[in-house]
Amino acid sequence: MRGLVIREPWIGKILAGTKTWEMRSRVTLVRGAVALIRQGSGLVVGTASLIECLPALTKDNYLDHADRHQIPGEMLDEVIGNGWVHPWVLSDAHPLASPIPYQHKSGAVTFVSLDEAVATAIRCESGRAIGERTIAASRTQPARDRTADPMVGRAKGPPSGDNSAGLVGNVPVFVFRAEAAQAYGIPAASAGFVVLKGSTAVREGRPVAKRDRPLRDELLRSGVLAPDADPRLLRFTSDYEFTSPSSAACIVKDGNASGPSLWKSHTSGLSLRDYLASTPHAQVRSGPPQP
Repeated sequence: MRGLVIREPWIGKILAGTKTWEMRSRVTLVRGAVALIRQGSGLVVGTASLIECLPALTKDNYLDHADRHQIPGEMLDEVIGNGWVHPWVLSDAHPLASPIPYQHKSGAVTFVSLDEAVATAIRCESGRAIGERTIAASRTQPARDRTADPMVGRAKGPPSGDNSAGLVGNVPVFVFRAEAAQAYGIPAASAGFVVLKGSTAVREGRPVAKRDRPLRDELLRSGVLAPDADPRLLRFTSDYEFTSPSSAACIVKDGNASGPSLWKSHTSGLSLRDYLASTPHAQVRSGPPQP
């Protein structure tokens, strides 16, 4: 994973969602997910997708795009003089739940190559932050009837039912690894289980039963699951709420799986079953997905 070094106040504006163009003095061919590093802090503070590098702006049209790059008019001469004219387009920028320290490699100025341990920690904290936003949204939006179309799951809207689980602001993130796949998820405020965007699933497993095949096929048709660069894997392109942790695990594994015992806290190793047993108000539906 690459880390992109950005100074304040620009990184704060990116994480706040008000700045989507990071202005640089050269073009870049880098695309995809990047970690966001606050310059001089030694910390990764967020993530984003670097999706495009646009043609250079000129002094004549620079301020026409001020809503995207957030650079004020009084800095125009400075940015043009320094050659900060190439827009690097960012999307889906989010702060991490907790900043992650990293070792800044000597000579790294724009991008830093992050080691696998830091990259894993970033994915976990990113998943935790997404989980908190997901559950928070479910408390402020009206419940929707998931039983009308059980194949669509989270695409139908936020988790329905009672939001008494008390997980907002302290959402545990659980991980399930099956062969080369690695998925992250959170128990939903209802009895379901949300697998988080960016998780991977086994492309071709060895299912004993075919009860989850229709759901897997639907997820592929709808684009929730998409082929990964690794030919062994599929990747979740969005958060998706399953009716149970077992249903989620079966899709990740492409085979039979007992979700409550297989989903483990990425920090403590506690199984979802044990976590729920120790959390009086948390409930989950185990076993096969309900029709």
